[in-house]
Amino acid sequence: MERSLVVGLVPGGSTKQATITITWTLTAQEAPAPSRADPWAEDPAVQYNVERINEYRARAHLPPLLYDAQIAAFARTGSARLSRDHVPHANFVENGRGAPGFSSRLGENQGDPNGVPAMSTDPVENWRLQIDFMLKLMMDEGRGGGHHDNIMNSRFRRVGVGLVHVGGRLYMTNDFSD
Repeated sequence: MERSLVVGLVPGGSTKQATITITWTLTAQEAPAPSRADPWAEDPAVQYNVERINEYRARAHLPPLLYDAQIAAFARTGSARLSRDHVPHANFVENGRGAPGFSSRLGENQGDPNGVPAMSTDPVENWRLQIDFMLKLMMDEGRGGGHHDNIMNSRFRRVGVGLVHVGGRLYMTNDFSD
């Protein structure tokens, strides 16, 4: 914001003063939409997680998020740390800004800091139930809930998923960027 004092002459030779305030608004340039998603991680649960997120987005007529391998590597680190220290978002807060893969806008959703317990003895059914359970809790927050709002943020275009299984518990991190 800039203020300037302007002095002008008026008819008859007198002067008149006015203060003019100029305000600038800087807007970030929109990041270009990525042309394609990265190849899926070897863990099929990652693809399942992204597909479930995109189903929620589709119901709201939002474009699907594209899988990003660089962001996924960061998300895996976040889940591994969460499995050890149980402190939500610690890796994201300390290392998110400027991390590979992230652009100007970024957000993170993490599941239960103590991990989601096993829900089935069948391994595939188990991780599907665990992912569905956590995503439903996040979406049930509704508008204004941070997890819900990250999933439904129309400015986010990419997602990285980090899933870590420890002792039957699933630790989940979904990181988002434009």
